[in-house]
Amino acid sequence: MKSLPLLFVIAAVAWAGPRFGGRVGYYSGNEPRTGDGASSPFFGGQFVLPLMNLVSLEFSGSYASSESDITMDNYLFNYLEEEQGVDFGGNIDSLKLYLEQEWGWSDPTILDSLQDYRVTFHDLDLGATLKINLPVGNIPVQPYIGGGGGAHLIVSDADVLLQMVSAQTGGAVTIDPYDKVHPEAHGVIGASYQPPMLPLSIFGEYRYARAFGEEAGSGGISSVYGGVNVGF
Repeated sequence: MKSLPLLFVIAAVAWAGPRFGGRVGYYSGNEPRTGDGASSPFFGGQFVLPLMNLVSLEFSGSYASSESDITMDNYLFNYLEEEQGVDFGGNIDSLKLYLEQEWGWSDPTILDSLQDYRVTFHDLDLGATLKINLPVGNIPVQPYIGGGGGAHLIVSDADVLLQMVSAQTGGAVTIDPYDKVHPEAHGVIGASYQPPMLPLSIFGEYRYARAFGEEAGSGGISSVYGGVNVGF
């Protein structure tokens, strides 16, 4: 008797069948390093595994990138304050003196030639979401809500600046890159439509996510997107 619920779940999955597809959308949030506002289009895909009549489990992945103008000195100010607890109060001369005396950087004046640097942050978002269809009657559109968790894998080509410092000091300074993996939690609300007799469904969704960690940026990440799933 205890195995009956499991048999019902297996039968429901076999009847409905898994679905897979793609998505495109737009997100708005904060850059993980500078904390400045950022927004960008993104794209990704998903695999949906029905668990029972009203419940499904979705595994998804998406990629987004954002660009920002930064300066070498501000980037080093931020790095030294967060990683080594040194605060220069924004004084560039004190920063140059520190780099020369403490790091052995022979020519910190090169900072003057790197005032403008366009950095790109790359964000790979991987997650799992449990979705519940809302029983609203016999209508063509199926609304749903859900929630889950995942991780943001964030890398930045701004680390090239820090690696240049390491090269200038002859490798005497070990610099930890800002590349991080941030766990996140999210909630979703959306609706899907499946045309009659066709093995596909169309959906639109709003998602609010929050990444955790000291360098994950403040605030949450709001996303609006649409996509298509293939499979009954």
